[in-house]
Amino acid sequence: MEVVVIDKKGRIVIPSRIRKKLNLKNGDSLFVLSIKDDIIVLKKIDVKKVLRDIAREVATSKLDLDEMIGEVEEEANKVAKEKISTRH
Repeated sequence: MEVVVIDKKGRIVIPSRIRKKLNLKNGDSLFVLSIKDDIIVLKKIDVKKVLRDIAREVATSKLDLDEMIGEVEEEANKVAKEKISTRH
């Protein structure tokens, strides 16, 4: 365990020992998750692998993408209307 400090731009430095252990390199992606009030979890992710896995799952499944797109658009419109109505 190590203690790091947030700089005035909100950045933190991941200690070199941890970067080496996790093989973190410049340009790697990390998933950031806030849990409860004072816990933050960083998880290394391979965005290209995640996208390949999703594409493979979609290709081998019987998902109706047009139906899914419609459902997402419907939900997005619902959320947008709720946001607008709470402002006025």
